[in-house]
This record gives sequence, C-alpha cells and structure tokens, in this order.
Amino acid sequence: MPSTTIIAQPAQLMPAYNPIKYIIDNTNKNEPGFRYIFTIYPAAGSHIPANVVAQYRVLPVFSTGYGEQDISRLMQSLVTWKFESGQVNESWYQYDVDLGFEFIDNIDYTSALTIDGLNTNIAYTAHGFQVGDQVLIVQADGGVANPALEGLHTVIYAAANDFTVNVLWSTITDVNINGNVSYADQRKTQVLDDALITNKEVFNGAYSLGIYAQGSFPTANYLGTTDPSFALTSLGNTVNASSATNAATFVDGSNDKYLIMCRVYSGVTYTLNYYNTANDALLYSYNHTPADGLYNFEVIWNNLIVNDFYVEITGDNGSVFRYYFQLDTRCVINYDILNYLDRMGSWQNFAFQLRTYEKGQITREMYNQHIDGFVSASQWAYSSEAMGNKTYNTNVSNTLDLNTNWMDQYNADRFQELLTSPQVFYYDGTYYRACTIEATGFENFRQKNKILIKQSVTIKLALNTPING
Repeated sequence: MPSTTIIAQPAQLMPAYNPIKYIIDNTNKNEPGFRYIFTIYPAAGSHIPANVVAQYRVLPVFSTGYGEQDISRLMQSLVTWKFESGQVNESWYQYDVDLGFEFIDNIDYTSALTIDGLNTNIAYTAHGFQVGDQVLIVQADGGVANPALEGLHTVIYAAANDFTVNVLWSTITDVNINGNVSYADQRKTQVLDDALITNKEVFNGAYSLGIYAQGSFPTANYLGTTDPSFALTSLGNTVNASSATNAATFVDGSNDKYLIMCRVYSGVTYTLNYYNTANDALLYSYNHTPADGLYNFEVIWNNLIVNDFYVEITGDNGSVFRYYFQLDTRCVINYDILNYLDRMGSWQNFAFQLRTYEKGQITREMYNQHIDGFVSASQWAYSSEAMGNKTYNTNVSNTLDLNTNWMDQYNADRFQELLTSPQVFYYDGTYYRACTIEATGFENFRQKNKILIKQSVTIKLALNTPING
C-alpha cells in the first residue's frame, strides 16, 4: 500500500503560466533526511531515467509536513506559440508525475542492551545490518550514560533480529537507554514511484479574471467535449446569437484573421460554420480532421459576410465552440492590422483604420581617424575629400504610429491585452512582419468616464533596415 497521499493536484488541463501545484503527504515524513520526490515524465512513455524531464527533491513544509511543488516554470519551457492555422501541438504538453520519497536508513531500538561475549548487542527485528557495516549510533540521552556507545562503530556480528557492535560491554552503565542506528555513509531508502498521476496537460496560456483576481481555471469548460465549449482564447463567449455581446471586430473588406485555438481529439471531425446573425443563415463551412492536441481554426473575412456574424466549431463528439464578430463598415483610411498572441494562446487582431505615420531612428558609430595628407610646395596639405570623422556603423530602425477608430468598451479592454502581448505581427497588406509594442504603460478607458474611446500605439519593426558601409 502506498505511503503517499495526494492532498491537492491541478486540473486535467492547465495554463502553463498559472500555478501548477502538487501537494502530497507521506507517512514517513518524520524520518531523518526525509525528502519528497516529484519526477516528471512525458505522458504515455516508459518511466525510466532516460525519459526524466525533471526531478524535484522537496523538504516537508514546516507547518504541515506536506510536500509542495509548483512545476509551472518547467511547463512554460516546454510550450511555445505558432502563428499559423492548423495543428499547434507546440503549444501543448502532456506529462506524468511519479510521487516518491527518500530518507536515511535507520532504526530506533528500545529493547535493553545485552552482552555478546565482550561486546554490546542490540536487539531489533529485521534491522538489515550486516557484518562489516559502519554504523552511527545516537542515544536518547546524547551519550551521557554510555559515552563509548555514542558515535561511529562497526558491526561485528549480525543475525535476523539482533546485531553486535565493537563496543566493550564493560563500558555500558545503563542498558535501558534507547537509541537510533543509521549507516555511517548515510545511505537512503528511496522510492520514486510510490504513487502516480498520469496524462496531465498544459497549454501556452495564462488564465485571469482581470486585474482584480487570478481565479481558478475552469478546466471542464475548455476540454472541448461539451456544448458550449470554450476555446483557448480570451475572446468573450456567448450562447445565443440574439444576445451576442463582447464581440470582436472585423473590418469590412480587410484581411483580418483570428486563429482560435481549441482542444481537439483524434478521430473527431470538426466543422467550422459561418452564420449571419441577421437570420442565422449558413454562409459557408469547412471541415477539419485534426490529430489529438491543440488546433488553430482560422476565422477570416469573406465577401459573403455583409453583416455581423458568428462562427460555430462543431465536433461530432458533442463539442460546440461559438464566437461572435461585429463587421465594421465605417470608412477606412488605412487597413493596418496587428495580430497578437492573446493571454490564452490564440491569435487575435486589432485594426488601425485611421492615419498611420512612419518614422525612422538613425544611430551612427564613428571615430576620428588620422589624416595622412600630402606635401605640396614644401608644405603639408590635404584634399577637400579628406576624412577625419569616419562612420563605420549605421543602423536604421523603423517605427509606425497607428491609430484606431472609435471603439466600444469590450474592444477597449482588448486593446490593453494587445499592448501587453509578448508576440505581435504587423500586416502590411502583403506580409506579416514581427514587431514590438513601444508602450510602457497604458490607460484602459471606460465608457462611463469617456463615451468616445480611441487609442493609438507605436510599434517598432523587429528587423532593422540593412545599411551598406
């Protein structure tokens, strides 16, 4: 029977950037040198040393004696992002956890000491010591009564239920002092697989209820087996088209796209259906047959879309993911779009329809070199092309100032997620170009304070313009 009890464990599917904590208890936790051992393996693989992803040895917590280990930092290093539609198992990882323990081999003897020839015998059932073993004896009184027995000794006789050490019986003054015996080399009892947790999953996301509280991740909603199911995205989710709220925006005639990441399963066919919210008419649909893991479903504008619309990703396992979009038909000056990795691992976009300003920053590295010159009419002279300050390195970095159109409260909230996203791509009408957001702070406008909300952002392209020398 395992000596390990699982006190708490994370849900089946967890965001890698939230705490992923395991808490266990063990009946041996009061043994000397005790450590809890958490060993991480890839799921569905052999639990052998060659397959170990990480192993943690943890001291018991002072107040409870429990073993606690948060493996979120490890999981973050095992998932990443992929900016394209289709299978994205780079953002997903399955693992097993072996729960074990170790402690220093030792016995606590309580029987009275006895004589064995000229030496001292200790009785203990199934002690495990053998002739020649070096042992460390620590007595309950610290060796006051029997100082010769305290410390390092050698086993000179061993039977199943008693053993003799090289301590003269004549030195023993109190046979009833209890003691502890351990190996001198502090060898340990180690059990790595006392209990097992299998097939846990993480994804490249960070779940939050906003600035006020992190919240517990409701994993059942995101496993992709129910109607409605939630995709791994921070887009708002509503059930009825007639009461659609928290809708993201598509700009009419643009190349907007959203990549909605969902937990999917092998052998399940998923149909991506586009519906017109005006009359729930089916506009068009696509079938997908992904492998087990995560899948980016691409939601794009089509010239059949002339009103607000919603998409349903329906799996024949009973799952239905449903998301709503508003079609923005206002006049557009620029079709500038930023695609960004949202907090839960999907890709959203933000359109900047007003004026765009392009700027460049130039840096030069120079040194003042010696001018050789020449002698002319017995005088030193130099030509008009002589160069003193010489530029040896020039860098140009480009920035764009982008401006949004007026927006509602929901899109104003989405804008601050764009500002904090670690991965952003600028669409220039032809290519997606990596960029970074220059903002170091923001104000999240509220419509109760400011009815008309408009924002601007400065981006810096991730690649500098090459300059010849």
